[in-house]
Amino acid sequence: MSMWGMNDGATLTGKSTWTNDDATLADGASGTNSTYVTDGVEVGDCLVGSDSLLYRVVTVTSETALEVDRVYEGSTSANQDITRMKLPRHIKITNDDGTGMTLQDLGIFGITDAERSAGVDNLSAVGEVLVGSCHRTVPAVTVAAPPTNTIATASVSTADNTITVANHGFRTGTKLNYLNGTGSSITGLSETAYYVIAKETDDSGSTFGDLTDNTFALGSSLANAQAGTAVALSGTGHATQTFIGDTATATATLVVGKVSKIAIATVGSAYVAAPTVTLAAPATETIDASDATKCVLADDEFVVASAFYGVIASGDPVTYADGGGTAVVGLTTATGYYLIKSGTSNRVGLATTKKGQ
Repeated sequence: MSMWGMNDGATLTGKSTWTNDDATLADGASGTNSTYVTDGVEVGDCLVGSDSLLYRVVTVTSETALEVDRVYEGSTSANQDITRMKLPRHIKITNDDGTGMTLQDLGIFGITDAERSAGVDNLSAVGEVLVGSCHRTVPAVTVAAPPTNTIATASVSTADNTITVANHGFRTGTKLNYLNGTGSSITGLSETAYYVIAKETDDSGSTFGDLTDNTFALGSSLANAQAGTAVALSGTGHATQTFIGDTATATATLVVGKVSKIAIATVGSAYVAAPTVTLAAPATETIDASDATKCVLADDEFVVASAFYGVIASGDPVTYADGGGTAVVGLTTATGYYLIKSGTSNRVGLATTKKGQ
């Protein structure tokens, strides 16, 4: 037998604002910005309101906005510290044969299956980061889009109000954007966002047929999807029509020319695998090697711009290119070297190996 308890709580980064009669917790009007995604806030976490009541997270929309399970009951309070408490919702009660159910499946703490499965196809974090070198400005971060699902007319069931995509992997609440391609839309849909109703959700009435791993219905809003109320489909559309999720976005943090972390700004939706994340390359430092004041052969050093010198450190990797002219004697174009930051301002040398390697 084991004993467990609820996490005693930790204060989230930045300030947040509670608004009376509103279920949205938003970034504070002043002070440090909130970072709900970076802080690892999850569906099912409990937040302590300024009214000292507990509110359970049902959706993490972005770094600066999330939804809780009910409207805030207290007076509007701006720029508040938020305490988050994590419930042991992933604990599983098992039988001797290893089968069993999680506390969420059993309904303990009142966490619904929709809340448990929400966000499983969003981008939650960026793992190992290639820090780069010599970045003078914060590089742009590009996150690859989620896959596009092309929907044949035969994959639209007007009898069941369902769409067929083999092994789609969507959960109830997954956001999908519908595009009709080069033809007419599915009757009942327009080119806008819809939310998946997957097999784990019961029908609110008779709005859709049986759902499987290969079929799903669509709600006109997240609330309708979670309630099991589907959009009626009375036409099959066009062969080039597609569904695609939102593309996640991210921002980099720069510390002395190197990327220290990447934070998710918007989580996206309908990802089936980790997307490729790329950083913009640092700006090129151009040197006129024919100028003896820029290429100081006697000292084996180059004179660089102060902006470049200010963001580098000895050992930073760089690639030398001759720019289509004659390479500096001793260097090979399109070859990697390591910077040696001179004791003289704005001067650098190059080494073929990094010190200590």
